[in-house]
Amino acid sequence: MTIEIEILGCGSSSGVPAIGNNWGACNPHNPKNRRLRSSILVRSKEATIIVDATPDLRQQLLNANVKSLDAIFITHTHSDHINGIDDFRFLNVIMNRDLNLYATKEVLEKIKERFGYVFEKLVPEANGFYYKPCLIPHEISSDFNINDLKISSFEQNHGFMNSTGFRFNNFAYCTDVLDFDKSALEKLEDLDLWIIDCLRFKPHKTHAHFDKVMEWMELLKPKQTILTHMNYEVDYDFIMSKVPQNCIAAYDGLKIKV
Repeated sequence: MTIEIEILGCGSSSGVPAIGNNWGACNPHNPKNRRLRSSILVRSKEATIIVDATPDLRQQLLNANVKSLDAIFITHTHSDHINGIDDFRFLNVIMNRDLNLYATKEVLEKIKERFGYVFEKLVPEANGFYYKPCLIPHEISSDFNINDLKISSFEQNHGFMNSTGFRFNNFAYCTDVLDFDKSALEKLEDLDLWIIDCLRFKPHKTHAHFDKVMEWMELLKPKQTILTHMNYEVDYDFIMSKVPQNCIAAYDGLKIKV
């Protein structure tokens, strides 16, 4: 079965450029350096899934021409991965139904604290008029299915909190991760494609950096690796000059099939 992954955004919490038109080390004339906040779209024959709801969600859904979703996955509740949640309302309108959202128990509780209204049903008087987003919460277990996609989830160390990584058949997505425990590393064996957090070249307190990702690649030996969640210190051409043959840097709009 073929899965298509589209990079909706591969930037850090600031995006590139950051506010103030800060391009850092990135060449502003290279469009592959212009990065929305990190998110992906996963499409199989029977399922369309988005991972995370960034503040750029509206533009990302427009860019990818998304008109329906089977599921929303949330990795964690940092603002650059959840604050676009209101924009799902317009998919509610198009699809004329509530949308399924999957996350850990802890993440669901935090969403309820901050955006509790998205889990509340429409008032009867609305008669199907979606005046707000309507999402159905689902607590994820380690392994589950969305139509024809077999999915594994695993906990990731994100420094001062945890995030969730996902494996879809033979592909895995690991954003916002500082380290993995043994059980998570086992979920990342025998991958055809791995999309992995690579914030910058220098070590960071909550994100993986370039050298650490290269060490993981040597350990896990995925067939192909794509680096994502890169900040304005990471110029596309420069990092592409540093990666091994089976690794590339992401850019917004990149599509990959596995």
